[in-house]
Amino acid sequence: MERPIGILGGVIALLTAIVGTTVTIDTRYAKSEEVRQQFCQARRQQLRDRIFEISLKPSKTASDIALQEYLAQQLKEDCR
Repeated sequence: MERPIGILGGVIALLTAIVGTTVTIDTRYAKSEEVRQQFCQARRQQLRDRIFEISLKPSKTASDIALQEYLAQQLKEDCR
């Protein structure tokens, strides 16, 4: 009678470990995705701010115009 109880205890311990590991991995992945989205939002805001700065210049050089177009292109692309 002691052997089936020991086997049952081992199975329960194994299942608990598997479920615990799965939950931990899932939680870490969810947090990393959240951090990636926050970084993407911050980067997009940074690009918008820089484009705005350039647009405020009274006389833009060819470099300013090229930089503004490049930043606008970067803003249109998705974060990866």
